Amino acid sequence: MSDTGCDTSLGLLGRVQAGDGEAWRLFALRCYEVVRRWCRWQRLNASDTDDVVQNAMRVVLRKVGEFRHSGKGSLRSWLRAIAWRCRCDALVRSGSHQHEALRQKYEVAVDEIAQLEFQYEQLRRADLLQQAMLLVKQRVRPSTWNAFYRTAWLDEPFAVVASQLEMPEYLIYSAKLRVLKLIQEEFRKLESREDACVVVSEAS
Repeated sequence: MSDTGCDTSLGLLGRVQAGDGEAWRLFALRCYEVVRRWCRWQRLNASDTDDVVQNAMRVVLRKVGEFRHSGKGSLRSWLRAIAWRCRCDALVRSGSHQHEALRQKYEVAVDEIAQLEFQYEQLRRADLLQQAMLLVKQRVRPSTWNAFYRTAWLDEPFAVVASQLEMPEYLIYSAKLRVLKLIQEEFRKLESREDACVVVSEAS
């Protein structure tokens, strides 16, 4: 199932996420076509297709600001996952016994997709956090980093760390807060940089 055009301009996606109404109309048309193709691939009838498309587009409008590009085809995959969920919801609400096996299949799939999305987001944030920590570690003194790492990461008592590093407890506490603040700043910069890459990559 090929959906050409949907991933061709991440610059368009960037403008949509920035609130550009004209960009949204063009983007919505492309998303609409992807979802309708998915419905045809699933061999849905006209009525079910209309319902899935309508509900999916509502979700896209609500969630497009949260979308993060993760490689070629990821936008199409995201749209298909939304369409799949809308179809699942319709099956669950229908209560039709003839669709019981299919409905159970969709319910399991929804749980699996949600779990995969959660795991992906956790891994993405963990990777950004690791990058931020490495950047900060290079900026501060070794004693400052050790004070932070042992109290914040290893959860060692302040008194023990202060004694072993031969530093007053208030300096240990200060070092922890300072490094935490620096990590938070670097993390936000990395996230902003990642978002910017979404906008500029393939924009030409």
